[in-house]
This record gives sequence, structure tokens and C-alpha cells, in this order.
Amino acid sequence: MARRGSGLLDGLIALAILAFGMLAMTRFQGRMVAQTTESQSRQLATQLSSELLATVLVDATNAACYTLPQAGACANAAAMARTTEWATRVSAALPGTVSSTATLDAASGRMTVVVNWTGKDSGDTRRLEAVTDVR
Repeated sequence: MARRGSGLLDGLIALAILAFGMLAMTRFQGRMVAQTTESQSRQLATQLSSELLATVLVDATNAACYTLPQAGACANAAAMARTTEWATRVSAALPGTVSSTATLDAASGRMTVVVNWTGKDSGDTRRLEAVTDVR
């Protein structure tokens, strides 16, 4: 007796396996896109933090003017304006809720820049901290 429909059954099984494989590839690709987005945000936060620290190193005599929120006396309005403009660019460049602080420890001469933002896809809070010596 001939087996009828076995080719059709084999075809359906192969199609099901292919569908699950394609679904897995689509999900994998979605995760890769999300991780790339997170990586780009972290890289941007690193670049912006490095920019502020480099500015402080170039203008070390006015290091107190580059703190966020502004702490202490600052006689250089241009330095304060650069700091405010930097904070505005950080808020515009990173996704979600963004906050940035810059503190100067006068005793050790260490400048610390902290940038917090909310991940675009995950919604988790991300934090980047960069420190340099401005003496």
C-alpha cells in the first residue's frame, strides 16, 4: 500500500522549522539593534564627558567655574556659559531623562563628571562617571 501525503507532511514540518528559525533570527536582530543604540548612547556620553574634562584641563585656573550645579565663586562668565551650554547639549544628545553633574574636589584637584540617562529601549538608568586631575 502506497503512503499518500507523506511528502506533504515532510514539507509542513520543514516549513515549521524554517518559520521558527526566521522568528529567532528576527528576535536576534532586534536585540542587536537595541544593543547598538545603547552602545552609541554610552559612547556619546563618554565623548561629552571627555570634552568637559578637556576644557577644564585647558582652563585649569577657572576649574571652579565648570561645576554643575555651580558651586563656589566664579569670576569668568565665559567659563560658566560654556558649562551651561555643555549641559544643554548633553540633555539634547542623550535619550530619556538626562542629568549631569560636575564636581571639583579642591583639596585633591580631582574633577568628576557624572552623566545619567535613561536607556532608549530598556528604560533602565545608565550612568557614566569620568574623573581627571586638574592640578
